[in-house]
Amino acid sequence: MTVQNAQRILVVGAGRGGMAMLELFTDATQINIVGIFDSNPDAPGLAIAKKLGIRNFPSLEDAIEQSRPCLAFNLTGDETITAYAESRLGSGNIIGGFQSHFLWGLIMRLKQNNEQITHLAHHDNLTGLPNRILFYDRLNQALKRARRDNIAIAVFYLDLDGFKIINDTLGHDAGDAILREAAKRILSCVRASDTVARMGGDEFTVILCKPLTGDIKDRVAAKIVETLADPFMINGKNCFVSVSIGIAVYPHHGDTAEQLVRIADATMYLAKRGGKNHYRFAGE
Repeated sequence: MTVQNAQRILVVGAGRGGMAMLELFTDATQINIVGIFDSNPDAPGLAIAKKLGIRNFPSLEDAIEQSRPCLAFNLTGDETITAYAESRLGSGNIIGGFQSHFLWGLIMRLKQNNEQITHLAHHDNLTGLPNRILFYDRLNQALKRARRDNIAIAVFYLDLDGFKIINDTLGHDAGDAILREAAKRILSCVRASDTVARMGGDEFTVILCKPLTGDIKDRVAAKIVETLADPFMINGKNCFVSVSIGIAVYPHHGDTAEQLVRIADATMYLAKRGGKNHYRFAGE
């Protein structure tokens, strides 16, 4: 269905329901949202509509007259709006009352499901950390800002030392418990503005994306090594792992996300071969 013969929709109400409609259906080829109206000029959906280029009408009368022919969704709960829209558009071209409440609930459920699907697609199911897809997206965004602001960022590549032995001897449940706890410990070592991701298995990455003043790279890396060296209590037993970390810094060691990750990964293996339980910078 082309835009020309798509169903024309007028959204009345820019609260949560209106916001959800904009987020769910703006890119739908079979739906053309021609405008939005809310008597509250501070309704949050109006700002979203403006960003999307959707017309915000100053009055209900203007909205209906300038949007017709259209199907109006009254998400406000105000039945006087439904009655007025019916008088101007016909009863078959307004959704309000029980239909509106039903659709409002359906739209909110769809929005929630979409958010859950998006979260699952970009996060590791075991640890809740960003996965490889989201990691590369954030790293590329961080590189754009770094180029613009002429600042450095660092990429850490981490591999747990001794994890395979525990996973093989105590079982996958114990291994999963260590991975979840390791993720929490790594997160505790970085700032809210940084990113910790799980790349798969027992490999993690960190993006230090704020200006790297002083010796912050060393301090964060040393803190991660120290924190992961503490015993893990699994099924009443103390289990010990350590971590080897390779660090690559933009722009000194690479210019792209792929280069930085590849160099940090290779440096991590050098740290592991050099005795494990420590960090190493690329080129050292």
